[in-house]
Amino acid sequence: MKFLELGDSISRFRLGQSCLGFAGCLFVCYAVCTPFWLKDRGLWTEWNTTRSDQTNRKDDLVFSAMEAERVFGVISFLMAVSTGALCLVFALCWTSETVRSYSNTRSLLMAGQALYPTTLLLLTMASTGFFFLLSWSFFTHQHLEEIRQDFSSLGSSYWLGALGWILLLVVEAIVFIAEQIIVPDILPDLEKAVESWRISSQFEAAKRSFSEGYYPASTKSILAPKRYTSVP
Repeated sequence: MKFLELGDSISRFRLGQSCLGFAGCLFVCYAVCTPFWLKDRGLWTEWNTTRSDQTNRKDDLVFSAMEAERVFGVISFLMAVSTGALCLVFALCWTSETVRSYSNTRSLLMAGQALYPTTLLLLTMASTGFFFLLSWSFFTHQHLEEIRQDFSSLGSSYWLGALGWILLLVVEAIVFIAEQIIVPDILPDLEKAVESWRISSQFEAAKRSFSEGYYPASTKSILAPKRYTSVP
């Protein structure tokens, strides 16, 4: 197995996106699990949001926002764990020879290259960043007045979380677009590889059937059934 293959632009882009996604997933997991969002409190802290001038309806909206940010936080955490594992697989275990295996090539052609590493990373990373962005936005909107009053009270969880969804959503999209512009499309080469495999398999099948149906004359005489004549 060849680790950290950097021989061509495809491998370099794949490794770069994997490292980028793994860092973003780490930031998301850190932000969800730690309480250092605002004044050493986070998503799982019970905030005292009740004020004298608030109505019951507004209290219900605040409670709904707190529940929404926690739900999206849990979803983004689970997706970050799976996406981070996928990034490690593509960074350490995926090589240029893997994509040219017969089964994977057929899958790429049938799915229209949707299973290619960088495309799959884009889909998973964008989904993870989007769900965490929802959680981050709900938290920011809910505590907007406190943030305006004391901007320095924002902690490491808040800022690293923001960096996480920026890496997963914005930077990853820019890198993927750059890859599509710089790296040539591999589908024509894969189609040629599949065609050559098909021709070689047909040739091997024809050769095998010919060898099975051909016997030398001596072999035919041995295999032919013997006829016995009765002695008078």
